[in-house]
Amino acid sequence: MTLSVVVGLLGGCVSDSKEKGKNDPLPRMDRSEAKDWARRFTEHVADVMGVRVNSRNPDVRYVGCIGRDGESATDSRYKLLYTAWVDLPQERHNEAGEKVRKMFERDGYDVTTFRRYESPNVSMIVEARPKKEGFFISVESAASGKGFGEMGIGIDSPCLIPGGVKQEKQ
Repeated sequence: MTLSVVVGLLGGCVSDSKEKGKNDPLPRMDRSEAKDWARRFTEHVADVMGVRVNSRNPDVRYVGCIGRDGESATDSRYKLLYTAWVDLPQERHNEAGEKVRKMFERDGYDVTTFRRYESPNVSMIVEARPKKEGFFISVESAASGKGFGEMGIGIDSPCLIPGGVKQEKQ
């Protein structure tokens, strides 16, 4: 399964409009659907790295959407911030990061950051954005009680709105 197929799971909830105006239709997805989508996406990225998401509970936060000029609405729109964790010895972080970077590039993502792990204090990081879907992906070495023995796979969604909710104009 390619990452583009996984991104396709976001499918119909993404607006096709060419211009990004503040009142364009928002992608529609209930919070539980968005969380499930993010879980599947992070599991796929972990598979590409050759590991599985560990048993640590993911960090899941829903935050309000704030416009470029500070505007907000009361129509239940939200962004999902989701991070899952994988156990991986620090000496394998660069190899895992290379695999993820290559997958992003192959699938047409814009890789915005790539930095290799350098002991003892420089974490490996890969950050990317799909050209259309509007979310942000980050894979990064994570310091814990085990040193840099974990990596976080994070997703910041675009502003979403639950199905059946009338979108307010701003």
